[in-house]
Amino acid sequence: MSFGITRSLGKEWDMAINIHVHTTHRQFTNGLQVVAVEGTTVGECLNQLVKQFPGMEKALFAKKDKLLNTIEIYVNHASAYPNELIKPVKDGDEIHLITMLAGG
Repeated sequence: MSFGITRSLGKEWDMAINIHVHTTHRQFTNGLQVVAVEGTTVGECLNQLVKQFPGMEKALFAKKDKLLNTIEIYVNHASAYPNELIKPVKDGDEIHLITMLAGG
């Protein structure tokens, strides 16, 4: 019997970090609201997300290892700012990708 989590590519993990994808980015994840990944930092988890869904790279990153200034990261509902990409995560953590919207 398996109690792992299976997502998107059918890979199974005993435990995982769940990334909650903002509505505006679900077009890149085939409509998935939550994607399970593995990693020990937010940056590693986002790299796993980009490996699964390459379109997410331009949606999240201005350049290598630099988030767009409209992206905010929360880990377990707490802001990961500053130094979001090196923030440690562990099995069972929840990462929320938030897009700040502006207009006029």
